[in-house]
Amino acid sequence: MRSNEFYDVVVVGGGNAGAIAAIAAARMGASTLVVEQYGNLGGTLNLGMSIKGTNDGEGSKVLGGIGEELINRAKDMGCATDASYDPRHGAILGQDPEAVKMLLMAMAYEAKVNFLFHSFLVDVTMEDSRIQGIVVANKSGLEVVRGQCFVDCTGDADLTALAGGGTSFGRETDALTQPVSSIFRVGGVNLEGLWCHLEQHPEDLGTPEGWTGDDYTVEFLRNTPGAGVEGFKSLIQKARDAGDYHIPRDRMGFNPLPGRKEVAINITRVHDINGLSAIDLSRAEVETQLQMLETIRFLKKYMPGFEDAYVVSSPYQVGVRETRRIKGEYILTKEDVLSGRDFADRIGRGAYPLDIHDVKQNAVVLGSQVKGSGVTLWRIDKSYSIPAQCLIPLGVDNLAAAGRLVSATHEAAGSVRGQAVCLVTGHAAGVIAALAAAKDCSPAAVPVSEVQAALRSQGAVLDRVPSKKV
Repeated sequence: MRSNEFYDVVVVGGGNAGAIAAIAAARMGASTLVVEQYGNLGGTLNLGMSIKGTNDGEGSKVLGGIGEELINRAKDMGCATDASYDPRHGAILGQDPEAVKMLLMAMAYEAKVNFLFHSFLVDVTMEDSRIQGIVVANKSGLEVVRGQCFVDCTGDADLTALAGGGTSFGRETDALTQPVSSIFRVGGVNLEGLWCHLEQHPEDLGTPEGWTGDDYTVEFLRNTPGAGVEGFKSLIQKARDAGDYHIPRDRMGFNPLPGRKEVAINITRVHDINGLSAIDLSRAEVETQLQMLETIRFLKKYMPGFEDAYVVSSPYQVGVRETRRIKGEYILTKEDVLSGRDFADRIGRGAYPLDIHDVKQNAVVLGSQVKGSGVTLWRIDKSYSIPAQCLIPLGVDNLAAAGRLVSATHEAAGSVRGQAVCLVTGHAAGVIAALAAAKDCSPAAVPVSEVQAALRSQGAVLDRVPSKKV
């Protein structure tokens, strides 16, 4: 196998967490390579969903550092909005996914990140409990990428598992995972027609069962860029009764793109998918794409304002909410998230809602019977801090991790998988890896005080400062 050059830091996975991790490590002076199976950076940021959890429900800022810089660059281009208070999610902002995708590439290029696109992790080479290199497959065949320190941003903890690190899978009681979905974008939407429908049919706007927070008003939706709603239960039931709707979800969520007649649609759902199985993922791709086709027919026939709708883009792959997570010295819990707990070794904060899609339809979630809604969502009023220990897998000496795979319970993972939180953990993991490479030590041996000092100097938010609602 061809052997690539040696890097201080190798980031595996270039999604929202991995892209930020690579930028952070390179800005710290580490020679950095990001390995990504697709041809761009950003992952789920490229789908067009509004970004939630940049501030907590009481208005305190949560997202800073490189993630905030990305949003500010998009705002300067007119491709993102300011964060606004959201009665269900705490805070929300709209963004143009195509602009954000290109801006991430520009930021990584400016930081002198090295890129290995269209490359898929298949194996590792080890010496005792230390990764010597990773084996990737691409158009050139198999090649080895060697490094001093590695960052697992694969989403599925693939690198951690291959290296023999500690992992968990799905829900603790039965290893079931949240269902998968495909978020897609639709154009030709007359939002005013939709708002008028909601004014006349408030039952389609009510807060779903299993959700906390306050009810939306049509005035809020009209005047808040990026704000969407999960609802339209009566229209879905009407279509179901007529035999025009078969998706196992009784509400539709959508987010408008600022200043456009486009929205991102969240309605597809497939249960019983193991995101580590190629067979299951193939089935999920087929089923969600067929559901997207059914959805566009449903929108045009039943949804006011969507009579002339058309598909703008479909996702690069089916969206997987949950598979493996790393096991760190500490496992973040639901109680930590909901109580706004602070940790001495904090490396950032999170405020994305505790968002859990039922592993089975009509399942018991968080001790409450949820009938039909299929989602439990609890607003985070006081942001919680994220311990450094949640980013360092047990059992591997030179590995850090970021994104939805960080050390957390099934319930807590419903929050840490949010985009804004992934930007935060990506920033921290990149800094930790760069410091570990510079010191020739393990990430666990890097003094937390040095990590915190570096993050603060780069604008990351580690401490909660009470604020008025955004």
